[in-house]
Amino acid sequence: MGLRTSVIVNGINNLSDARYCAGMGVDIIGFNLKLDDPERVKPETLKEITGWVSGVQIAGEFTRAKPEIINDMSEEFGLNYIQLDTPYLIDEIEEISRPVIQKIFINKDTVESELLEMMELYSPVVHAFIVYSDDFQKVDETNVKFLKSIAKEYNVYIGFGIDKDNISHTLDKIKPAGIGLQGGHEIKPGLKDFDELQEIFEEIEEA
Repeated sequence: MGLRTSVIVNGINNLSDARYCAGMGVDIIGFNLKLDDPERVKPETLKEITGWVSGVQIAGEFTRAKPEIINDMSEEFGLNYIQLDTPYLIDEIEEISRPVIQKIFINKDTVESELLEMMELYSPVVHAFIVYSDDFQKVDETNVKFLKSIAKEYNVYIGFGIDKDNISHTLDKIKPAGIGLQGGHEIKPGLKDFDELQEIFEEIEEA
């Protein structure tokens, strides 16, 4: 299956999600490896999952881990990308041995010029930015112009407010590098409700 935009699915924590995403043509699946998070994926679970999937890139999601720890875990688990869910210093990012996806947040008070200035500083050391928001529930006319502006300048994934009804409009208007979606917990081992993800994938499946 081919998708007409690049897709990252974060928060993968079970084999059902991982295999489903790989089969649907997702580019990158991300695993929560945040050292102080009780929801983080256990090492044995990560090794089991990555041993069963192919054709998809693996990202580790981190917050405050030091670059040397991130690099050690990249080697141990065969990570292809590192997603930083909090701001790191540029010097720290330069120490990381894998391409970095930097998570950034926008809200109703975000000043576009200030955000673009920050992205300009970070763009030489990161592979892409993935944009989240606590304020905006949807990608719509209140933020589409702003998102289009930053996506025109930088490698941006839209990581919030996307559903089957607005995904095509989002891709057409903003033209991002891709989208970021969220995995979730199994109903019980081996049983997963993929309806929401499937509806989005159907909208962006290449004809």
